[in-house]
Amino acid sequence: MRRFMRQSLKKKDTSSDTVSYLRSSVENHPPAPVVIHPAKRGRSDDRFQEIAAELKKNIISGRWKPEMRVPTRRELCAKYGASPITIQNIIDQFVEDGFLKSDGRNGTHVMKTPPHHVNVALVFPEDVAHNRFWRAISTVAKEGRTDGLKIIQRFNIKYNGWTDNPDQNALIRDILRKRLMGIFFTSPPYLVDKTPIVTEHGIPRCALMAPEGYSEISQLCPDGFSFQEKALACLKAKGRKRIAVVGHPDISNLDWLDKMSAYGFVSGPHWIQGMSLGDTLPGCNLARLLFHDSRDKRPDGLIITDDNIVESVTKGIAESGVKFPQELDVIAHCNFPCIPPSSVPVVRLGYDAREVLELGLGFIRAMKEGASPTKATVKAVFEDEL
Repeated sequence: MRRFMRQSLKKKDTSSDTVSYLRSSVENHPPAPVVIHPAKRGRSDDRFQEIAAELKKNIISGRWKPEMRVPTRRELCAKYGASPITIQNIIDQFVEDGFLKSDGRNGTHVMKTPPHHVNVALVFPEDVAHNRFWRAISTVAKEGRTDGLKIIQRFNIKYNGWTDNPDQNALIRDILRKRLMGIFFTSPPYLVDKTPIVTEHGIPRCALMAPEGYSEISQLCPDGFSFQEKALACLKAKGRKRIAVVGHPDISNLDWLDKMSAYGFVSGPHWIQGMSLGDTLPGCNLARLLFHDSRDKRPDGLIITDDNIVESVTKGIAESGVKFPQELDVIAHCNFPCIPPSSVPVVRLGYDAREVLELGLGFIRAMKEGASPTKATVKAVFEDEL
């Protein structure tokens, strides 16, 4: 879960904001393989965009409420001095974007759930395949919902300039065409903070990150200290005395030795091991080293602080011949509900991806209603507490 904290069309899109943004990005990041020329609509493209922006403002502001019948095309032509084809093309675009629905002689109505009321973009900086926390968030985001929200997952969102990544371009289109209720970042948004993904006003945002910077974004952070305290207390209750810890490379930032001393445990720097979360295979041999000595000289309690390494570390423990439960208790990090494979019995402790997702969505809803951005932490939980 901590890894993310370090990650310090059918019709051509004719939105003027989208075109302007893409042109700017292309110019600032040559070579530019594509130049976008918006199609002309009615008398002139500029007039099309002007009228479309004003009509959409009626929906976004709530002047045109959900399920309300909107003025007829003839009335709109008269009001704006526009041709029938211009108005029809605007209506077509709004229908395509999910703002309006046409019902023949019954007229055209605002949708009951227009996109800016229900669409939330869930943004990942990479594919989720190699990060178990992102995989857990992505998994629970696919579950059915009863609140009407539609979660749209976008991957590899990590370019401040021009990109041919279809997910990032689709996300920017949704933003500039006002099709989102909010954006939920699964990592700090540093890599895209010069794009409309961060800079466009009027969209509530939440990010999983340490509470720093980005005053307009609600921030949600895993409480590493709660994980540490619960893991140590659990091993104390089981009567363990000699404790080792294996985790991510910056494992020393929680002062494990001082905390273990306060609990009366025996440990040492050689029992506090950090390893790569990208290449986890060495975890097997690392565990064999920790448990190669005689029973009275090796750890009788182990804490694994990242679920990406649980499989390799427990494989090494199993190969070392340690007997369970007589000789060892293992506390293994987990991002529920995606449980990592383990070769030995473990007590699972970690973070509930459903809680993380719902907290973030709750912050976005509150900001949509006018609340200020907020900061909060997510406490660690044992599997039997869910």
